Amino acid sequence: MVPPGTPRRHELTENARMVIRYDPESDALAFSPATRPGPDGVAVVTARGGHWCLTNLHAEDTYFVENMETGGEFIKVAPRRADIPIPFELARLVIPVQRGTGVVNVFGPEPRFLAVSSVAGRTTNWPRLDERCVYFRVLVALCEPQLRGGPPGAVPTVMDVIARLGGRLPQRLSRAAVNHHIGYLATHKLRIGEWAGVSDGKRSYWKREAIVAMALRSGLVEEAHLGLLPRRRVTGPQEPVPSRAPAPRSRPGR
Repeated sequence: MVPPGTPRRHELTENARMVIRYDPESDALAFSPATRPGPDGVAVVTARGGHWCLTNLHAEDTYFVENMETGGEFIKVAPRRADIPIPFELARLVIPVQRGTGVVNVFGPEPRFLAVSSVAGRTTNWPRLDERCVYFRVLVALCEPQLRGGPPGAVPTVMDVIARLGGRLPQRLSRAAVNHHIGYLATHKLRIGEWAGVSDGKRSYWKREAIVAMALRSGLVEEAHLGLLPRRRVTGPQEPVPSRAPAPRSRPGR
């Protein structure tokens, strides 16, 4: 476990526990292998054979555990919830503190997989998406913020999608075209009405959020698909261009 900004690292053996503490005076997180959390303890991490567990010691605050490998995937840990299993190998634990949030990175055990011979060769029930179609690129553009580590609710608008796909498609998409692809994904491909148990007729923003949530949770869109989008322009502070002419000498004050 590594708190950002510090080089400290703590290794846990199987069934070992580590208490995460918060010091309000220094506004910093600390770690202790003590068996009893104490009054300043905020969470407990326990190492298991194939996963790790988290205990939320707070009486009111909910903690979030984000998957650092797959954007948009997270687990909520309710107050006073004990030993909830966390399946993420690389995770970011977000703890609210007095002056913001405390973040702890947890590197869990490597995942275990069954042998190929013991896996049943069944046909997948997830929908098949054609990565060569425009609707799939629209879906990737909608999922991009969360694939790049943005918050779960970060879903681009229709105009954001149009601007993001500009330059890669032979013809610039219109607002009506993007809405058509979103409706096609929601109604025919992903069938989010059946999946979410709601009727059709919702506004576009609801459909955008629903198809992004389903695509990311089911693994239909992954970080590798970001290569289908145009390269992002770097917009940041530029270094000033040095003047070619020498600066004039300042006259001494009279």
